[in-house]
Amino acid sequence: MIALAVAAVLLGLAALLWPEVPQWRIAGTVSARTSSVTQLPGPLACPSPGYRITILGDSHVAGSRMRAAGLPFGAVLEQELARGVKVTSYGIGGATAAGGERRWRASNLPEADLVVIAYGTNDAAPRGWLRRKKPVPIAAYKTAMTRQIRALRARGAQVILMAPPPGGSMAINHRLAPYRMAARDIARAENIPMLDPADAFASCSGSEPLLTHDALHMNPAGHQCLGRWLARQLCPTAVAP
Repeated sequence: MIALAVAAVLLGLAALLWPEVPQWRIAGTVSARTSSVTQLPGPLACPSPGYRITILGDSHVAGSRMRAAGLPFGAVLEQELARGVKVTSYGIGGATAAGGERRWRASNLPEADLVVIAYGTNDAAPRGWLRRKKPVPIAAYKTAMTRQIRALRARGAQVILMAPPPGGSMAINHRLAPYRMAARDIARAENIPMLDPADAFASCSGSEPLLTHDALHMNPAGHQCLGRWLARQLCPTAVAP
């Protein structure tokens, strides 16, 4: 009886822990597959020479934890678009949608023709019970994102949302999913485009792992993949596949 009880406990622990196990490889972590939440109300306009793009977000935007030489995806995007297009990235590790809203409401954000808003990963607290962070209520996330969109559009900027990138485990993606879908709902309600890094990662399938060993942040290959993919979405005729 004791042996059966121990076996039952071990099986329960295995069932609890297995979804948390990342898809590790020697070079990093493979992103777990997830459904696309891309939302495109119409074709995107190819940036003209001198166009200014600003990217607001968290550590994904900052290019944190690459642990190897590499460019954040915003810098890759600028290289790929060329044509005098300027891309400026403002990424803060740990930033939530509400935190980003407070930061940029209290500062002088440079003028931009296009602003890409990329929050949601930290709102989701994707580590779950492995960390003490609690997820931000979906309603609060939507409210902060919507206010930013409307404030930026009032300044004359085009706005694109970027979904939280998929992680390297089933459990991480399960926790991210409601925020990815919430971002899609916001994009639909505001009639603006939303681009999904999951589509970028799928286009780079078969290459080396795109995430670091923490199963959450992109490695240099992931940033290259996302930056090149974003350039093709914005200007498919001017960027080589």
